[in-house]
Amino acid sequence: MSTLFGIPNVASAIGVQSVAGSMTGQAPVGGDRLRLSRLDPRHFATGGGTPALGQERPASFEDAMLKAMDGVNAAQAESSNAMEAMLTDPDSVDAHDVTIAMAKANMSLNITRTVLDRVVRAWKDIINTR
Repeated sequence: MSTLFGIPNVASAIGVQSVAGSMTGQAPVGGDRLRLSRLDPRHFATGGGTPALGQERPASFEDAMLKAMDGVNAAQAESSNAMEAMLTDPDSVDAHDVTIAMAKANMSLNITRTVLDRVVRAWKDIINTR
């Protein structure tokens, strides 16, 4: 039975591995001797520490804006496809679904327009500030 901090079976539940030279039957106590298994890709990299520079690029504002634009484009395409399906085969698509798709596309486009307008206005304010 393994114990960690006096609690039985906790060490095996959280993935503690025994280290050579530690006391038999007990989980290692020193922080430098405690090894945890990586269960999620968001955890520390294998071998400890964070991934080396260049392996994972942090998210940037540009990436966020491009992802948002892709979402707006997908909503517009979905709306166009629903409208086309309604015109070619009216029985295949419900009119409510077409209306909802068009409203989603319109709202996402308006939100994107507003955000981009505010970004441009903020950029101009930063440039004009002395």
